[in-house]
Amino acid sequence: MTSNGNFKREAGQVQLRRRLHNGFTATLQYTLSKSIDDSAVTGQGGSVIAQNWLDLSAERALSNFDQRRLATVQMQYTTGMGIGGGALVNGWKGALFKQWTFVSSITAGSGLPLTPIYGAAIVPGTGVAQSIRPRYTGASLYAAPSGLFLNPAAYAPPPVGQWGNAGRNSITGPSQFSLNASMGRTFQVNDRFSLDLRVDATNALNHVTFASWNTTATSGLFGLPVSPNAMRSVQTTLRLRF
Repeated sequence: MTSNGNFKREAGQVQLRRRLHNGFTATLQYTLSKSIDDSAVTGQGGSVIAQNWLDLSAERALSNFDQRRLATVQMQYTTGMGIGGGALVNGWKGALFKQWTFVSSITAGSGLPLTPIYGAAIVPGTGVAQSIRPRYTGASLYAAPSGLFLNPAAYAPPPVGQWGNAGRNSITGPSQFSLNASMGRTFQVNDRFSLDLRVDATNALNHVTFASWNTTATSGLFGLPVSPNAMRSVQTTLRLRF
């Protein structure tokens, strides 16, 4: 292990914002970035063991957290604000319609880098405590057979007595997407009492995404998705204030 790790990240960001008007405000943000390191940055105190300590340059690759494209949208709308929002509605319709606040957030981004793994250390005496990387055959990694997301033919066992030449973090994981939403309103009962009603939904569309693919070349599950996100969850809260 050495103390000469190198890390570099470049990013550009564009933001479009609609200021609050007639009860509606929104922010769209897009980030394009690239992060490269040779030591799998894990923060202070983190430690990483290179596959081949005589070839540390082979460890230089995309950072574990490199997400090339990331877009986020945040929107909020409150009813009964502005003429177009029904500010002039009175009576029971106004009491029912006004002062509801709807909030939603959408996050969409490209996948995180993943490292191909060969599940057996075939170079004894190296001190490497984890699995090594396979040999890249030159076949297209993403020309996967039906039912898989990665092509098993892209990797093969390393030659005897040699390290695999497949790069660290050379696989792009599955794209990410999430949509969370909430709605709420405060009902004023009288001068002393009020009711807060709130409904929160995570993964509101119940859309399935995966954190990664199985990248162990010696596994029969290679190329299949793993770690699905949580299913939709809806929570309703009613709070009495006095």
